Amino acid sequence: MKSINSLAVISAAVLLSACGGGSSTGSDNGNGETSACTASEKNVNWEKVLQADAATLAEYQLFDNPCDPTQNASDRGLPYTLSAPLFTDYASKYRFVFIPQGQTATYSEKEVFEFPVGTVITKTFTMPADTSDRGVEKEKIIETRLLIKKAGGWVARPYVWNEAETEAVWDKTGELVAINNLKHGEDTLTFNYGVPNQNSCTTCHQYNPNGNNDAVNGIDPTPAHFAPIGPKARYLNSDYDFGQGAENQLNKWVASNMLSGLPAENSSIPRAPAFSDDTSLSEYSGTPEQLTATAKAWLDINCGHCHRTEGQASNTAFRADYNIAWSGNEGYHGACAVPVSGASEGSTKIIVPGDASQSLLYNRMNTTQAGKLMPPVGRAVIHKEGTALIKAWIDSLDPALCN
Repeated sequence: MKSINSLAVISAAVLLSACGGGSSTGSDNGNGETSACTASEKNVNWEKVLQADAATLAEYQLFDNPCDPTQNASDRGLPYTLSAPLFTDYASKYRFVFIPQGQTATYSEKEVFEFPVGTVITKTFTMPADTSDRGVEKEKIIETRLLIKKAGGWVARPYVWNEAETEAVWDKTGELVAINNLKHGEDTLTFNYGVPNQNSCTTCHQYNPNGNNDAVNGIDPTPAHFAPIGPKARYLNSDYDFGQGAENQLNKWVASNMLSGLPAENSSIPRAPAFSDDTSLSEYSGTPEQLTATAKAWLDINCGHCHRTEGQASNTAFRADYNIAWSGNEGYHGACAVPVSGASEGSTKIIVPGDASQSLLYNRMNTTQAGKLMPPVGRAVIHKEGTALIKAWIDSLDPALCN
């Protein structure tokens, strides 16, 4: 994995001069010609999408401005957000889904929607100078990750942006991007942001429909395959402003002919409790039920793709995925369970009800030590707000659960 020490969070004034960061028109280069960052209405290059081998992100024509993957998607592209997003070193994330004309995703109550061949899911990671003052015009664009649905299944394609934010290049080997003096509340963070190599994407995106439960003589008839994580009904059953006021995202997908099979009765659709770093912990802990539900939604999106029967960490005693409801059944999540791996001094159980300090779950979240931190990829700093949420939930549990 290479290291780029020159790429760092820099001043807003310099960011505004870059071609990316929200620029929507080209600029004169002194020869009477405009730069490559000129915005114009685009149609997705679906042929290139199905090949999934473009050297640069711009070749897919997913965005009107090839230097701005955070807004103005081409036809059949729709922005979306998750009510409880996965944490990645306080980066801002801009998500879009692109579905070929005449095709739709198919609704699933609990799992990721079934998407047609040709679907592209994009997620662009940008880094602000101050987490309390976001907006792409103030942020450095670092990478745009694509998931592309080919006939044989999903593939990952990471694209890393150059210093000038004029081009994103397919990068298979990963990068380390130096982030210097990121302001987050009273903290100033300096760390190496990791752009994953293409192969490491399977660490989180591996999904086995039946786990190993249907294996016969060591042969699994439904082996694990690569799959998206975020676009599930429970995280999309929330409002988003698409430009004309807040709308329910699932209803917007249906209205845009991008989703079929949505139940007519919205009350039957799961809804994950919302979580945001900008919201104080006290607002999530008004009642024990609210605290529990929010904590489990955070665990689901951040840990549940691996820590479930169908995930890569199925051999552990910790389950974090959504299971029947957002409250109750703490034993399913590892309360009172002895860890089968990753145990360390001071962590006697995965979850010790009433005592987060003795809980392996909390201690592996509350560290950056290699070999101990969880998740093992995707973060270089501690998620202060998420860790505080899980600590409050564990401390609120009744110790009598282990009797």
